Amino acid sequence: MSGDYDFQFLIEELAVGAQFNLPYVHVVVNNSYLGLIRQAQLNFDMNYFVSLAFDNINAQESGDHDLPKGYGVDHRRVAEGLGCKAIQVSDPALIAPALTRAQQLTREHKVPVVVEIFLERITNIAMGTDIDKVVEHNELATTIDDSPTAALLFD
Repeated sequence: MSGDYDFQFLIEELAVGAQFNLPYVHVVVNNSYLGLIRQAQLNFDMNYFVSLAFDNINAQESGDHDLPKGYGVDHRRVAEGLGCKAIQVSDPALIAPALTRAQQLTREHKVPVVVEIFLERITNIAMGTDIDKVVEHNELATTIDDSPTAALLFD
């Protein structure tokens, strides 16, 4: 399991998994936000613009509606280009079925399968392995009105 940006650091390793028929499921939680870098900067009063967000014109031209507007890199296409399988999920109700399908694909094709789960873009993450290490620098979103990017993503 990884976030979108740390996934990009080692994405080429998927090709090794495909080459040597290493079947495993890799879950990518994508908020297109570089939250870990942003949180580290905020601790030093360095609130620079940090984002992976852009409108991917290739996703729009192909009519591919799996990649939400403004989420940049199409990790599904990259994974498939490296010889793997991939599934993208934007509806929380479809996460469990996607994970089940990913396990089926690993058995069938004997390659890594990426399950990319799109989250709202304004999200802080745990600074370590413990949930109590989450550092919130902003008010928590408690309703859909508090989180306009989620409202656009999950309409």
